[in-house]
Amino acid sequence: MVEFIEDGHIYLIDGVIVPSVTQILHKVFPEKYEGIPKEVLNAKANYGTDVHKYIEIINKKKPKRPLAYIKKYCNPDMYQEESIRQYLEILKEYSIEILESEKIVAYKDLYAGTLDIKAKVNGRLAIIDIKTTAELDKNWVSWQNSYYELADEPVEDLYVLWLPKGHLGKLEKVERIDKERLLAYAR
Repeated sequence: MVEFIEDGHIYLIDGVIVPSVTQILHKVFPEKYEGIPKEVLNAKANYGTDVHKYIEIINKKKPKRPLAYIKKYCNPDMYQEESIRQYLEILKEYSIEILESEKIVAYKDLYAGTLDIKAKVNGRLAIIDIKTTAELDKNWVSWQNSYYELADEPVEDLYVLWLPKGHLGKLEKVERIDKERLLAYAR
């Protein structure tokens, strides 16, 4: 059984703490956030967490007027509002049918994580990770989504849905990382 303790961002498999996908990714990319002040990282993380939360609300509650709903009940800032607008446009453009949102997955007793979206994109089963970063790191997302796929079930495609602050969002396919390469860092 997999449990997630939000305070401290801790995953447990059968009561034992295991690394998160993000913790493993920091082993794969040890210099990723080097030199960036902690306050800047925290502010960006909070912004992205809020956008994720709004998207999760839309995906789970399925309001008739999603943007109006978020504006009324969540009070997003103008950049978050634009990110939500972009998200909704991308859903239409690619005929994205959300199957699961914020799904906790685990691979054996090695690691666990929460994938953002499992969906059909133009009729094909996919995992989609949402990013709000200023620059898109497709290599990071390739590893991240490959870990999620290994912990869940095979899909046809892996994507990143990039919603940068103040810019047009986009959906981009990312490469799949080989299972042996993934497990080399997970052990």
